[in-house]
Amino acid sequence: MIEKSTLQAKGGYKSKLLAGISPALAALFCFPAMSVASHAAGFDALSDFGSSSLQMVVFGGIIVTAVIICLGIFIRLSSEKPNDEKNGKTDYLQEIDNYEFLLTHSGQCAVIWKTPVAHPKIIGHMVALDKAGINSQDILRFGQWLDENELRALDDALNRLRQEAQPFTLYLTTKQKTLVEATGLIAGTAAVLRFQDLSGQQEQLARLEKDAAFTKTMLAMRNVLLEALDEPVWLVNNDKRIIYANRAFEKASGYDPEKAEEASLFNEATRKKLLENKPLFKGPAYAIVEGDRRLLEVTQVTSDDGVATFAHDISAMEEMSEEMKRMARGHSETLDQISTAVAIFGPDQKLKFANQAFATLWPLDTVFLESEPSHTLLLDRLREEGIIAEKPDWRGWKEELFSAYRSGEPSQQIWNLPDGRTLRVLASPHPQGGVTWLFENLTEKIDLERRYNSLIEMQGETLDHLSEGVALFGPDGRVRLSNPALAKLWSLPAELTVEGTHISKLQAECAQKTTSNAWDTFGAFITGFSENRDAISGRMDLTSGVILDYALVPLPNAQTMMTFVNVTDTVNITRALQEKNDALRSADALRSEFVRHVSYELRTPLTNIIGFSDILQNQLFGPLNSRQQEYLEHIASESGALLDIVNDILDLAKLDAGIMELDIKDVDIAASMAFATERTKERLGTRPVQIEEKIEDGLTTIPADQARLRQIFVNVLSNAANFAPDNSVITFSAKKDGNDIVFSVHDDGAGIPEEILDTVFKRFSSHAHHGSRAGAGLGLSIVKSFVELHGGSVAIETGNAKGTTVFCRFPAKRRSPATLLQSEETE
Repeated sequence: MIEKSTLQAKGGYKSKLLAGISPALAALFCFPAMSVASHAAGFDALSDFGSSSLQMVVFGGIIVTAVIICLGIFIRLSSEKPNDEKNGKTDYLQEIDNYEFLLTHSGQCAVIWKTPVAHPKIIGHMVALDKAGINSQDILRFGQWLDENELRALDDALNRLRQEAQPFTLYLTTKQKTLVEATGLIAGTAAVLRFQDLSGQQEQLARLEKDAAFTKTMLAMRNVLLEALDEPVWLVNNDKRIIYANRAFEKASGYDPEKAEEASLFNEATRKKLLENKPLFKGPAYAIVEGDRRLLEVTQVTSDDGVATFAHDISAMEEMSEEMKRMARGHSETLDQISTAVAIFGPDQKLKFANQAFATLWPLDTVFLESEPSHTLLLDRLREEGIIAEKPDWRGWKEELFSAYRSGEPSQQIWNLPDGRTLRVLASPHPQGGVTWLFENLTEKIDLERRYNSLIEMQGETLDHLSEGVALFGPDGRVRLSNPALAKLWSLPAELTVEGTHISKLQAECAQKTTSNAWDTFGAFITGFSENRDAISGRMDLTSGVILDYALVPLPNAQTMMTFVNVTDTVNITRALQEKNDALRSADALRSEFVRHVSYELRTPLTNIIGFSDILQNQLFGPLNSRQQEYLEHIASESGALLDIVNDILDLAKLDAGIMELDIKDVDIAASMAFATERTKERLGTRPVQIEEKIEDGLTTIPADQARLRQIFVNVLSNAANFAPDNSVITFSAKKDGNDIVFSVHDDGAGIPEEILDTVFKRFSSHAHHGSRAGAGLGLSIVKSFVELHGGSVAIETGNAKGTTVFCRFPAKRRSPATLLQSEETE
C-alpha cells in the first residue's frame, strides 16, 4: 500500500507529466479484460465459456475503471498545490486506499518510472508474490520469484522498453509454477510495467493458447514431412472431398487443389474393397500411377471424420522377388547337373533344396527329402540305415558339425563311410542365415593318388639305388630328375643336382674333370632342334682316372635321358690302391718314428741351452754388457722358437700314432684368449702391432682341452703377427654361431697368394712373402689337427686389400667319443 507520507512529499510534481501517464495506464489496465474476451472468442471450438466469460469481462471492466479512478486521483493529488492538499488529503488518501485494495484484489501490480532516472513507484499486489514469500515493494527482485529462463527474457524486454521504447507482452512462470502476464509500454517520458496474476479461466486460456501454438507447430512439421515423402498421402472427409494431399499424390494422380476436383489412384471397385476393411486396411492394391499400372502397398485408416490413405510403390520389389525366384529355379536346374552333392539348409536347419547328386549319394526316400526334414533328423536317418559311421560321441559330433550355422567362416570335414567311400564335406554359411553343404566324393581321387604315389615312390627307389648315374632333361635343357649315383660319379655339389638346373651349368662343372670334349656333344644333343635324334653312346676318361661309359637316349616330348656307368676295373684299382696304401703307411710310420726320436734328442740340449741362457740373463755370475745381453736375448728367443717347433713335431707324431688324448673340460674363453695374446705380444717385442680382443656377450666357457686350445690360439695369433704390417691391429674375436663357437683372427696383411692358399695347412709348408720370414710350416697344420680333434673345422678367408682371417669353429656342446669317431670315419 502506498504510504501517505510519500504522497504528501510528492505534491510538487508537475500535473502535466502525470496527466500524460493517466491515459496510458487506463489502456494498460484495460488490456486484461480485452485479452480475456478475445481469447474466449478465439477458442469457441475448444470450449464454451458462456456466462462465466461475460462475468469475467464485466469484472475486468470494473477493475479497469477503479484503476483509472485511482490513477486520476493520484495524478490530481500530485498536481495540486500544497495548501489544497491539506484541505482534502484525508479524503483522497482514503479513496486511494480503496482503489489500491481493488487492484490488489484483482491480482494486478504496476511499476512506474516517471523518468529514466527516477525511482520506480509500485502500486497493487499479486497473490503470486505471497506464494513466493515476496513483499510487493520487492517485486523488482525478479530472481527471487522467477525461473532463470523467464528472468532472462523479462530483463531483455525491460531493457528494450526503457532504452529503445519497445513495448512487450510476456507470459512468465514463477518458481511456484504460477502463470503471470507482464506488459510494458511507454507514456511520454514514463515507463510502465504491469503484472497480472493469471488464475482460474484466464490461466486456462493462456495455457490453451500455448497448446494451440504447439499444435500448430506440430501440424506444420508433419505437413513438411508428408510433403517430403515420395509416397502418396491424402485425406478425404465424409463428403468424399480431399482435404489434404501431398505433392506425391498430386504428381501420381494429377490432382489440382485449385480446382477442388475429386481424384483417386484407385478405381471404384478397389475403393469399395478398401472401405470394406474398416477401420484399417493394409495390403497390396493395383493403381494407375502417371499412366502406368503399379502395385502399391496401401495403408488406409477409416474413422467417423473421414479416410486417411498412405500408398507405397512395391512394383520394383515385386519384380525383384520374381527375378530372384527365376534365378533360384535356374540355380536349382544348374545344381542338378553337377556331380557334386549339394544340400541347402535354411536358418531353421531344415532342408530347402537337394540336387540329384545328393539323392544319388544318400539313397533315401524321395518323399522324405521333399518333406524338408531337419538336419538332425536327416543325420539320424543316415545313422539308422548304416550309411554313415557311428560316432563314439554322437551328440558332440553333431554339435561340432552344426557350429557352421553359428559361424561366418566356411569349414570342412572328412567323412569315412562304412562302405569305404571318403567324402569331403564343405559348409558355406549364408549371410542371411542357413548353410550350403557340399559333399565331394574323394574315393576315386584318393585311390588314384595312392596308386600314383606308390608308382612314383617305387620308381624313385629303383632309380636312387641304381649304380648308374641317371639324369632326365626336359626340352628346355633343364634337369627334371637325377639320382644320387650321378652326383657321386661326378662329385657334383648338391645345388647342381636339383630340378631346374640347366645343362650348361653341369657342362661347365663336369667338362674340366674329363680329358675329352664329350660334354660339348652332350649340350648340343640335349638343346638341339634336330628332327632326327638318334641315341648316342661312348666312353670317356676322367682326370681322376675313372673310366665311364655314357649314353644319351631321346624320349617323347623332346626329353632326353643321360646315363653314366663306371666300368673301371674295380678289382685292379682296389688292389693297386691297397698296395700303395700299405706302402704309404709304412713310410709314414718310419717317418713318425724318426721324427719322434730326433725330437726327443733335440729337446734335451735345447732345454739346457734355454736354462743356461736364463742364468746368464739373470747375471748370476757377474754383470754383462749391452751387446752380451742382446745376444743372450736372441739365444733365448731362438731357443724358445726351436723348442716350440720340437713340441709341435712331437704333437704331430702323437696325432699320427693315434695316441693323442684330450682332457675336455669347461675352459674359460676370456682367460685362454688373454693368455694367447700375452704370449704373442712377447714375440712381437717392440713391433708397433696391437691385438684387440672381442668376445660376444654371454659367451663364457667352451668344452675343450685347455692346453691344446691355448696352443691353437698362440699358433694362429703368431701366424697373424708374422704378416701383420706395422701400426696395424690384429682382431681376435669369439662369437656364438648356431650350435658352434667360432674364434677368428684377422690381420691387415697383404693376404695369402692364391697359388699357396691350398698348401697353408700342409706340414712343413712354409712360404715367405712381402718381406716376412718363413717359419717351420707347422703352426697352421697343428691348428687344423687340434681343431678337428675337438670335432671342429678351420677355414681361411683372404684376398688383396682385405687381409687374412682364420676361422676356428668348435662345437658349443661336448660330443661323445662315438660321435667324434663317426665324424672322423665320414671324413
